[in-house]
Amino acid sequence: MKMRSFRTKQSGSFIIEALISLVLFSVGIISLMGLSIQALNQTGQSKARNDASYVSGELIAEMWVRSAVDIGGQTTEDCTTSTSWTCRVKSQIPTATPKVYFSSCTCDAATLACSGAPAAQTGNSVTVVNQSPVTVCVFWTDRKEDTGSPPHMFQTSGMITHN
Repeated sequence: MKMRSFRTKQSGSFIIEALISLVLFSVGIISLMGLSIQALNQTGQSKARNDASYVSGELIAEMWVRSAVDIGGQTTEDCTTSTSWTCRVKSQIPTATPKVYFSSCTCDAATLACSGAPAAQTGNSVTVVNQSPVTVCVFWTDRKEDTGSPPHMFQTSGMITHN
């Protein structure tokens, strides 16, 4: 008789244990999905940063070789036919705003400008003077981020000297 009363107290405990383990498993799967999404976002940002580094280095290398460089940057510029540096940046990073300053300065993502510098250089065939400091700023936004967040930024500087 005592055996039956013990069994009735234990009935249904297996179902509760199964439901608890199902909830824990579901939380684990949802966490893994969140980590995967975060990893994809970070990979995209890493690619944009790498592309910004590449095109900035490409421009500085071009300035070392030639004294006249096509920077581009007009708002009406047709990038389907132009080979300017600005169009090359926009082909790599569609949401980018590239800027070139012939001074040593610090890029500011909040103002999309270089603090303590003259206006950004634009136009075709900008002449690079010997012993000229240059700062290249590339700003971009991620499509998935809200519009209120500051843009991402890459900055590189160099001193252009010609032989």
